[in-house]
Amino acid sequence: MSGFLLPALAGLLTGVLTGAGVGGGTLLVLYLTALAGVGQGQAQGVNLLYFLATAPPALYSHLRNKRVCVKPGLLAAAAGCAAALMGTFLSRMAGDDMLRRLFGVLLVVVGTKELFFSKAKK
Repeated sequence: MSGFLLPALAGLLTGVLTGAGVGGGTLLVLYLTALAGVGQGQAQGVNLLYFLATAPPALYSHLRNKRVCVKPGLLAAAAGCAAALMGTFLSRMAGDDMLRRLFGVLLVVVGTKELFFSKAKK
């Protein structure tokens, strides 16, 4: 049972954070690579599959509360699908080691931006 509890709690927590727009997917990739010993490429694939399960309820909630502009959202979704396909091919060429390093750089850049250059919400 203990081998199931930590992954289940990590999945629940990242799902809630993803639905709230906090970036739970990033936390899921960190958990999978740092604690669960999963390769970077596989962890990112699991994160994408996990997103497919958590995005519909979050989208439904946001649509119901009129927080989504549908037309621009559909255009963004189409562009995102095209970018995801291109990213898939590029990530397969890069390999796990390069993906891990690039992901680390991304976390440092985004963390630095949020820490030092984030504007206060009004």
